[in-house]
Amino acid sequence: CFRLYTKKLPDRILTFIVAECHARGIELHVWLNPYRAHVNTNRGELASNHMCNVWPTSQYCYTYSSYLWMDPGAEEVIVHLENVITDILTRYDVDGVHFDDYFYPYPDQTDFPDDSTWNDYVNGGGSMSKGDWRRDNVNRMVQRINNLVHATKPGSMFSISPFGIYRPCHPEGMPCHITGFDPYEGQYADSKLWLQSAWVDALIPQIYWHIDSSGQPYDDILEWWVQQNTANRHVHGANAAYKMADSNNWPASELEQQVLVTRQWNDQRCMGNVFYSAKHFRDNIKGITDLFKSGIYNQPAGIPK
Repeated sequence: CFRLYTKKLPDRILTFIVAECHARGIELHVWLNPYRAHVNTNRGELASNHMCNVWPTSQYCYTYSSYLWMDPGAEEVIVHLENVITDILTRYDVDGVHFDDYFYPYPDQTDFPDDSTWNDYVNGGGSMSKGDWRRDNVNRMVQRINNLVHATKPGSMFSISPFGIYRPCHPEGMPCHITGFDPYEGQYADSKLWLQSAWVDALIPQIYWHIDSSGQPYDDILEWWVQQNTANRHVHGANAAYKMADSNNWPASELEQQVLVTRQWNDQRCMGNVFYSAKHFRDNIKGITDLFKSGIYNQPAGIPK
């Protein structure tokens, strides 16, 4: 995936990248954040037709933490997202659409400032709790984008990489041994529902922990996700290659072992790994490229159907 900022890159760049990928047998899926409007709050950096400039400051585009964020409760936001994705799929020969792990923002100890759309929902007779309403906003968006992708470009793929844990204590069991952030409550992301409802072609949970983690063991979490795949979608493990180069100081062998763990579930449509990020293979960090090419990746692999 490539992050393309249209203010800096003319659209012929995406045309060029698609062509070069296809010439090498590589699919290209566009990587989008559906609600994150900008990575900082400086509106002066935005294009004149950016949605946060088109809509008034107080309407649907909010400052939250260090970001500008769109309101998932606004129908106009979903329609804008649909228009963007339709434009990409019709103008460029991309092979799919991929969402990162940003839905409602990761919380910063303050509530998301969506009182206006929440009050509209309540005043219109809505009866869900605020948490359920927010989850429903995201669920309806995921379902609509899934339908749009397949209707606009049949044969293309829609995938999502949610936070690696669905909820603490999942896998269920006594005593609870899965701990950490709860995206179901914190981001209002019901990623198990998306998988089991077949609203995605592939779910790629970001299981960015090592196999021997005491609170987030890679193998147990991946196995749980595979077991939830009742709609026969694809489930791929997302792996933290970047942790070789940060303070975690992972050895390359940790990622090799995670691939071998993933392969235990190949017959249940867990058919590959997604590494963040590719630059660690480009730069052969800790010899990972040499290790993989001489061992687990020593044969070409086809793209799963």
